[in-house]
Amino acid sequence: MLTDDLSREVTPEQRSASPARLLGRVATTLGFTAVQVWAFFELASLHASGPVLVALVVVMAAAFLVTVEAWMEIRWFASAALRTPTDSGGDRN
Repeated sequence: MLTDDLSREVTPEQRSASPARLLGRVATTLGFTAVQVWAFFELASLHASGPVLVALVVVMAAAFLVTVEAWMEIRWFASAALRTPTDSGGDRN
């Protein structure tokens, strides 16, 4: 059965992401984004057609989706790191 991301339980590692881990994610994602931008301009200069062009478009679209997902995850981790433990919606009795 499929569940959406909001219904998953948050693990302790996700609740308290260390600044070093967050910085590592940002550095890795920034590097991947730079390589993707470089690859886009390199591939744009190719004069490909037919199945080769379709394959390149599919691979670049998948890389773009991975990049967007990675930046969204970084944003989520950063906002989780800024929240206080009382903001997590725990027992308020």
